[in-house]
Amino acid sequence: RLLQCIVDGQVVPRDLVVSVVRRAINRVGLEHWEWEKYLGIACAMFRGWSKSQGKEYDMALEEGRTSRDYLYGRLLAVADNIESYALTAAENNRDTMAARLMQRFADRPFSTWRTIELALTPYKSRLRASEKKAGFLWKREKLMDEIQCKFLGDDFTNDRNLSGEFLLGFHCQRRDLFAPAPSTTNDQPSDESTQEREPS
Repeated sequence: RLLQCIVDGQVVPRDLVVSVVRRAINRVGLEHWEWEKYLGIACAMFRGWSKSQGKEYDMALEEGRTSRDYLYGRLLAVADNIESYALTAAENNRDTMAARLMQRFADRPFSTWRTIELALTPYKSRLRASEKKAGFLWKREKLMDEIQCKFLGDDFTNDRNLSGEFLLGFHCQRRDLFAPAPSTTNDQPSDESTQEREPS
């Protein structure tokens, strides 16, 4: 079915897009590199299918986009980044709460977000207690507030399931967080810019 789309230029069937998106959301049993591959494929397929429906997305982060699913994806990426950074600092290699609850988050974003946000509390306290890490946390909390302020009407409290658009928001926000920082005057990266680029 995919070969027909490639050779004949047909639209990717929606059921295939949904299937790939669901697989990327369900991270259980996948190695990190496998999940990264599924995430990239799911985002590409959803973006291509959306274009055929008259809705276009940029490959880079769209800070002006206010659609509910995209914003929820961005929020999840920031939460994942905060916990991942705290775990790396503590030399703990386990999955973040955002990673473990991704499928549940896609099904019930508002109620699951409260669980993820509460789980971040001890990590935030740990980062806030460190003078070197407090600046990183302040930036992430500021970004989280900015994203939440972009939700329109009751979009944030709406608990209906998310489409593949949330994966695009997640992927683009995460990539933006890990983008190389501008070089300093001596061309050496600062401690903070290096820390922000650590893999989740």
